[in-house]
Amino acid sequence: MLEQLSQLLFTADPAQRLRLRQTGLALVLMAVCAVVMQDGVRLGEVAAPAVAIWTALSVGGMVLFFVVIRAGWALRLSDPSLTVPQMLFALASGVGAYALIGPLRAAVFPVLVMILMFGMFGLRLRAALWITAYALTLFGIVMLWMSWRRPAVYPPAVELVHFLALCVALPGISVLAGRVSRIRERLRAQREDLSRALEQIRAMATRDELTGLLNRRHMQTLLEQEAQRCLRGGHGYCLALIDLDHFKAINDRFGHGAGDAVLREFAAIGLTVIRGADVLARWGGEEFVLMLAETRMPAARAGVERLRHAIETITLSHEGHEISFTLSAGLTESHPREDLGQTLERADKLLYKAKSEGRNRVVFD
Repeated sequence: MLEQLSQLLFTADPAQRLRLRQTGLALVLMAVCAVVMQDGVRLGEVAAPAVAIWTALSVGGMVLFFVVIRAGWALRLSDPSLTVPQMLFALASGVGAYALIGPLRAAVFPVLVMILMFGMFGLRLRAALWITAYALTLFGIVMLWMSWRRPAVYPPAVELVHFLALCVALPGISVLAGRVSRIRERLRAQREDLSRALEQIRAMATRDELTGLLNRRHMQTLLEQEAQRCLRGGHGYCLALIDLDHFKAINDRFGHGAGDAVLREFAAIGLTVIRGADVLARWGGEEFVLMLAETRMPAARAGVERLRHAIETITLSHEGHEISFTLSAGLTESHPREDLGQTLERADKLLYKAKSEGRNRVVFD
């Protein structure tokens, strides 16, 4: 029941819940200020009609902020929390309370400081200083006005002390808020750097550095998972072992840089030719593995032939040299109740046959 009520008030979205709880806290603080004002009415220090109007405007305004955020209307804004508008409104309400409550006006300051601290820690230093200047200006004008209109209740000397106290406290809160903001920005930057570093580590653990394809270790895992799925589901998959023809001769004639360029070119072309469901990985050296999940032989053969033809028809330019290369492939379909090692062994024998028959061909069973 409590959980349902919490979701009704604050939603299930974590970011929205945080915004609404902060606004709810501000609303509670405003309500506390309204209770203090009612005590002033009870003691005969404050006019009841004025307090009723202040309470309706101030508490009603905070309720309106809560409703706007709860309805999601503020999500389109750069600050969905409406932090600055809430603070400006709360400060204006605090100034009004200060002018109305007379001898009890000192009770406004703790609530005011809590509202400022609650809001300022979400602001940058410039915004915090701007709001501080706004608050000091409002209170300075009201203190000057009230000490002139009602000097018996608002003695000028006392108001001067109150204003000087605000001049010390509010800028201090702003500077502290700025430091918190800088720390928060630093922590955010560190989290982003850590996230990028972890992403790079994950990529290094699963990707071949030269070609960007999956590496052998990760491909072995995917193949074993696919083999297990086939055993459970009864469907099959096809597997091709691919070798680039005369790769050693390319290295010997044009250099290892050219060999690396050939490997990268093959990987780039391969990724554009194969289907989205297929997986291409570097198996080692100039050898690659292509897994065609849930695919039968006719479709698999057409896919590998498409890749062979794409490689056969391109010419790679590298340091003034025009390099052409081809591939040989051994393609097989998994058999029922067959483990991965057996499937790989058959694909390897078919690859050897393709190379012995003259290369630049796909041999399948």
